[in-house]
Amino acid sequence: MQRILRSPKSKWITGLLALLLSTAGAANSSKRSSKRPEPVDVSMVALLAVPEKYDGKYVRTNAFLCLEFEGNALYLHEEDYRYRMTRNALWIDLSKSQEQQFKNLSLGHVLVEGVMVANRMDLFSGMITHVSRLEAWPVYGQR
Repeated sequence: MQRILRSPKSKWITGLLALLLSTAGAANSSKRSSKRPEPVDVSMVALLAVPEKYDGKYVRTNAFLCLEFEGNALYLHEEDYRYRMTRNALWIDLSKSQEQQFKNLSLGHVLVEGVMVANRMDLFSGMITHVSRLEAWPVYGQR
């Protein structure tokens, strides 16, 4: 049996490679575990009709967004906003920085992802909190 002699330098390189590979594997697994689950696609109608079914779930929906003092909300329709039909709306819980970031989306249709909270508030039928995505929903046929 032939014995392979390794220099101290090759042992060091082998050890370093093993350490780098194990660190990369741990980093990838931590990214996967901290990644938010895929949101449940749900209509505003369903969120308003049976909010308890989605309570605590990460959801994605489309709505008419209004950002105003003490009135940040997602409405089922623009007309619901105009006539202040708040039972057809969910409060949207945004930080001050998010309000500033998304104020240009106010009074338009949006796609939103966040956590549904089913408790019926005084005016609104529930709340979307922990908003992780909020973007304009394009008008069909326009670019």
